Amino acid sequence: MAYHSKDGQEFVGVRASRTGKKQIVYDACAGKRIVLTIKNNSVTSHAIDAVLREGIGAQRVLTGVLKALDKRNIAFELPQADS
Repeated sequence: MAYHSKDGQEFVGVRASRTGKKQIVYDACAGKRIVLTIKNNSVTSHAIDAVLREGIGAQRVLTGVLKALDKRNIAFELPQADS
């Protein structure tokens, strides 16, 4: 599952980490990339697809994805900042 925004400037998709956890990838042409790791492995692909579709349709895609995850009570880990 992967989607591009209408203007082609942003991308959201799903992948599996090396440990098998589902991850949502947000990528913007401006160079911003964020990978969110889903905490619960039982979250269905259908639920993640709904999150991606809702997010990519939002005016602010990353904010849309975060709100869609929250609305569905899907817990996720944000990337840790480099020290």
